[in-house]
Amino acid sequence: MTVVRVDDRISEINMDPSKTKIGDILDAVASALPANRIITEILLNGTELSKLGGKVVLDNDRENLHDLQIHTADKELWVASGLDIAISNVDRVKRSLIRAAELFRDEKNAEGNHFFARCIDGLERFIEAVTITRFVLRLDFTKQPVEGRTMAAIEQDFSQILKEIISCQEKQNFIDLADRIEYELLPNLSTWTKGLTAMKIARQANS
Repeated sequence: MTVVRVDDRISEINMDPSKTKIGDILDAVASALPANRIITEILLNGTELSKLGGKVVLDNDRENLHDLQIHTADKELWVASGLDIAISNVDRVKRSLIRAAELFRDEKNAEGNHFFARCIDGLERFIEAVTITRFVLRLDFTKQPVEGRTMAAIEQDFSQILKEIISCQEKQNFIDLADRIEYELLPNLSTWTKGLTAMKIARQANS
């Protein structure tokens, strides 16, 4: 039996017996949500869906799913404030990244790792805000220009840079980690700020 919790409240979901996949139960929960709510986070047996392989996991049999948690948010709030939230998140995490890089250069690695862990949390919140905002505003990043490129290309760069940075941390190559933060990740995040700000201005001009 699967316990389904939506915003920490246990929900009753009547499932068609022929629907046996995890994706089927998620579809049932999503269809039962009020029109003004959007899903912001999904946890399967306590682990975020994105960390389990995303879409592939949805094809697994739901008999092994014991606990499903879904968090939702007000759609209109994200329509009105999503870009501001994303910009605020990225500006905040940039300050923490600068401090983390300084600590690594000063060979204060334990303190640097502490700051860097906070940075990773902040980056996850930033990407979450971008993902939700892109969905509710129906933004096509392949058509959103910034500095002669597209936001989709900037997003791809971000993912690759982050993988390389985490690899540096795992290898305890802290000077290389500081270099990648300062010369790759921070410029990428600054481009995010420019792109998101341009989208915000364009929406204000069209409203």
